[in-house]
Parts: sequence; C-alpha cells; structure tokens
Amino acid sequence: MPKQSDALIIFAVLAVVVGVFIVTSNTAALIIVAGLAIVFGGIIGKRLRNAKSSEEDSETVETAAKDQAAQSSAAASAEKAAPAMSAHQANSTASGSTSATKTRPMTTTEHSSPSQVDLLKNLVASVSEGITFKDPQGRYISANAAFAQMLDSRPSEIVGRDDAGVFGLLTAKSLLASDDAAAEKGRVSTTLEVTLPSGPRFFEITKSSVNNDDDSLEGIVAVWRDVTDQALYRIRREKAMSETIMAFTRSIELRDSYLGDHAQRLANLAATVTDVMELDDDVSTTVELAAYLSQIGKLGVDPNLLSQERRLTEQEIKEIQKHLHHTAILLRDLDFGLPVASTLFQIHERLDGTGYPQGLEGADIALPARILGACDVFCARVAPRSYRPAITPEAALDILLQNPHRYDENVVHAMRQVMQSPEGAEILK
Repeated sequence: MPKQSDALIIFAVLAVVVGVFIVTSNTAALIIVAGLAIVFGGIIGKRLRNAKSSEEDSETVETAAKDQAAQSSAAASAEKAAPAMSAHQANSTASGSTSATKTRPMTTTEHSSPSQVDLLKNLVASVSEGITFKDPQGRYISANAAFAQMLDSRPSEIVGRDDAGVFGLLTAKSLLASDDAAAEKGRVSTTLEVTLPSGPRFFEITKSSVNNDDDSLEGIVAVWRDVTDQALYRIRREKAMSETIMAFTRSIELRDSYLGDHAQRLANLAATVTDVMELDDDVSTTVELAAYLSQIGKLGVDPNLLSQERRLTEQEIKEIQKHLHHTAILLRDLDFGLPVASTLFQIHERLDGTGYPQGLEGADIALPARILGACDVFCARVAPRSYRPAITPEAALDILLQNPHRYDENVVHAMRQVMQSPEGAEILK
C-alpha cells in the first residue's frame, strides 16, 4: 500500500498540472508545470523518504525497548530485529510470534505504487514539447523523447553531456547565457537558431530555475518548442516585405531623386536616434520601415507642385497634403505586423495640435511618429530645394530646440547626440 505522504505529493503535483491547464489552456504552461512537478516531486519525495526512514527506525527501537520490559524472551527477539523491522513487525514478534526472524524493512520506494510515478513520466513522455533538466554544472540530467527527436538523437546520447557536447561551442554560449539569466531571474524565454545535420532549426525555449531549501541552485528546467516552420515563414515574409519596400523606394527615386534621397537620409537618421534612445526592436523596425515609405504617397501628387520655386497657395498645400491619402491606397493590402501605416499617417502631426491630417496632440501621437516628425523636418531643412537653400545641421537643430511645444524634446536631444557623433556626419553625406 502506498505511503500517504507519497500519495499526497503525487496528488498535489497532478492537481497543479491539471489546474494550470484548465485555467490557462496553455500547452507551454502545462509543460513547464509538468517538468517542474517531476523535479520538485523527486526532490521532495527524496527528502520525505529520508525523513520517514529515520522516523520509522526511531519508532522501532522505542517499541522494542518497551516490549523487553514486558516479555523478556519475546523482547530479546524484538530487540535483535528492531533495527531492520518496522514498528508493526516488532509488535507482532513481541506478542508471541513463533517464527520471528530478521526481516529487511520495506523502503518507501517499495511501498509506492509504480503507477503514480509512471503517470508523471508518461505525461512528460507523451507531450510534443521537449523537456530537459540540467544540473548546476550544465550537464543534462534528463531529456524526454520529444527533445531528443528534435535533435535527431536519442535521450541516452544527451544525458550526461553539456551544451557544447550536444550543440557545439557557438550555440552553447547562448544557452549558457540563458541558463545564467534563469538562475538570476527565475524564468526566461528566448528563441534560438540551431544548426543541425538536417539543417537549421529554430527553438522557442522557456527556462526556469529550481532551487534547494537553502536557495542554492538545484538545476535548470527547460521547455523546448520547435518553431522552425513559423520562423522560416516569418523570414520569407520579412524578405518579401523588404523587397516590396525597396521597389517602392526605387519608384520614388525614379520620379524625384530628392524624395528618394530624403527617404534614405530620414531612415538612417531615425534608426540611429532609436538606438540612442535604446528603444525596443519593434519601435526601431516600425520607424525604419515608415521612413523608407514616407514619400511614397507623393507619387500621386502633381510633380509640378513639388518642384515649384515660389510659395505655394493654400489650395496647393492642401493638394500636396493629400499624399497621405495616396499612401493609404498604396499600402492598404500590406500587412506589416507593426503599426507602420498608422505611424505614416501621424508623421506630420505636432504636439501642439497644429499638424495634419487630424490635428492630434501630445501623447495621442505615437512615439515612432514623433521620432519621424522631428527627423523629417531636420532632413528636409539640411537639403536644398528649388525654392530654398539648405541650412546647416546646427541651424536645423536650433529650429527644433526652439519649438519644444511642437517636437518631442527627448527625440530632439537624441538627434543632437547623433549629430555630434561620427555616425551623424556619415548620415549627412
């Protein structure tokens, strides 16, 4: 019959696993909990078994001593067998058993029902995600069949080796860095490209640290998902999108070389500004894509208006401002996966509400648009046009600095840092 403590451990583990699955309906969450359950179950079970073993030995000795005072002949046998008998067996011997012999005590493992342990093992073995556990030295202690299959290998070829032995030195460096991050933060996620004999594979990896009672590291549990198909699709999609954008850019250059140069300079400056501001990749990519496409709508504007050497009338200005409408038509079937289109429509908005087309104010203007709005004015003023000469970069920056009510001060200060750097001089060439 299984020990009650073991049964409770198994029940608790299963309850947590099932609970997470029901609440989140998230496969990754289920797998993480399952992996942790196995590790924690093993650790806790081992400690409980050790504690139970010590407790049972003490009870056996105490019972044997009491029996000796009551029945000398039976007590002698009980005392002799006590170190190797359970309390129940000692009591039976002291009561007059005629066949008292030394009996090896049953361990907790022997009391446990194999099906309880196997249940969790089967759970891990049946999932499609890879599950691994590494010790603090980075050696794989366990790996399920799904993980081995991902690597075109077998679990026996993985267990006992470190990342360098399984993946090679280059990949091992990245995996070691994520191990360190998991040990420090408790949980991290990353996406990694791995080159295997069968070709490149992409894995989405979630790692969690497992700590002892004294908070020392017991090891790292990792859940691996093969996302190669999704990653390759995204790469192909990004390549197609990039080629489409470059085609639009070349069309602009053929129509008006100034517009083409302006878009290129704007993209270079804005991308460098996002680096200085330490913005995330999504914002940086949005800014750069929108910059390249910022002049595309002017393909629908009368070229004679764009090259006028005189001051434009109010009606002509409104006609040029329709370039945003033309942009919407040209880009309506493109899904960038980022707010590129909305950024394009806000480039000419100003913080004080004096911009167009909607007269947005302050925080209603997205950060990518605020970056491009300031950079667009700067790039336009440092290049000559048929109706006006160029001004110096310092003068262009002064215009922006003197109008903090219109242009984002953080963006302008980042632009000044760029212009004072070697990259700034390269951008202005």
